[in-house]
Amino acid sequence: MLTIPECLPCFLGDVESAARLLFPDDADLRWRIVTEATQFLANEVSRDRVPSYYITRVHRILKRLSGLEMPFADLRRRANEVGLAIAESLTPPPLNQPFARFQFLVRWAITGNYLDFRTVGTGYGLTTAAIRATLEEKAGVGLHVDQTREIFAVVQAADTILYCLDNVGEIAFDRLLIAELQRYARVTAAVKGGPITSDAVLADAQAVGLTEVCPVIVAGPDTLGISLEEETEEMRQAMASADLIITKGQANFYVMEEYARQASNRIACLFSTKCDPIATKFGLRGKVDVAVLMH
Repeated sequence: MLTIPECLPCFLGDVESAARLLFPDDADLRWRIVTEATQFLANEVSRDRVPSYYITRVHRILKRLSGLEMPFADLRRRANEVGLAIAESLTPPPLNQPFARFQFLVRWAITGNYLDFRTVGTGYGLTTAAIRATLEEKAGVGLHVDQTREIFAVVQAADTILYCLDNVGEIAFDRLLIAELQRYARVTAAVKGGPITSDAVLADAQAVGLTEVCPVIVAGPDTLGISLEEETEEMRQAMASADLIITKGQANFYVMEEYARQASNRIACLFSTKCDPIATKFGLRGKVDVAVLMH
């Protein structure tokens, strides 16, 4: 998906909310971050790029002006701790019910997306009790767009799978799903090479034990979602050779919708929508949970 007018308030709202949480007592710094982000967007925004390109750039402005190498370090750590605690308590269906087991783990991998403290409109607060209650409630509801059976058929036929991770916290649930996918194919997971908002980096994969489950590669630098412009050579080769690419999160959906137009791979996207422009692509509105086989 390329940028549309409705994206612009979210670009600024996201970086303004981040600055407000990080620097509640420094109005001057917040002003400089938001005004420079506004100027950047006024000069550079176009309908020829995916939304995540612009969210990446305004958050890089925040990092540069603040001098913070890893914004939200405490929130990121806590998200991993909460995600790991809940993930380790789950009891999936037994191995003799392979599709039910796969569907259960997909549902929880998507449910983990609600740990995204970056989401515009939900603020940046994170409490363990609220997160646990929210995840259990969400996991008990069926997916709004459920193509898990179609995805499972592709998984069973695949030799290689590239799993593109999204956020801290939910990466603990991704680890469970990836371990299950390993029963069918060779899985490689991809993280970001540098921190941006809530996106997972190698340290997060290590923190939840993912590096003990499968190889983990660096997709690129500190970009929100995959960036085909800034991806590493290792990521480029992994994308080209994978039978199936599974991506997490809305930012990766933006890119995959464009990539799918010329890709030969099968592509599945697992995410919770953050806005109506994405939900309406599936005939829905608001925040809905999606497991879709795009290509």
